[in-house]
Amino acid sequence: MDVSISAKQMELTDSLKNYVEERITRVNKYTDFNLNADVFLGVEKHRKRIHATIKGNGFYLNSEAEDPANMYKAIDLCVDKLEKQLRRGKYNYHDKKKGKELERENIISKHRNIDNESIQP
Repeated sequence: MDVSISAKQMELTDSLKNYVEERITRVNKYTDFNLNADVFLGVEKHRKRIHATIKGNGFYLNSEAEDPANMYKAIDLCVDKLEKQLRRGKYNYHDKKKGKELERENIISKHRNIDNESIQP
């Protein structure tokens, strides 16, 4: 998993960078695809904010979180949202991949229909 981290109006320390990489790589256990993660950390009016985008093979996930007191808590909230999206299958497909995805879904539905017909006497 490739992780790129950037910070706005704050200093990106090594401990914060390592924590983000450690938490974001947990998302990789839900899929076999090679994932790319873009993480943006920032401080706006005393609020710690994080925005993460994960791009995979034909899909992407977005998540944002903020916490007024602690950046580590905001990171945890953001990663929890990403994990929930992946577990539920709630991600957005890229437009250029849509034709291939529809083709795959048609093939899968045909196989299900064949299996259901063979089971019934």
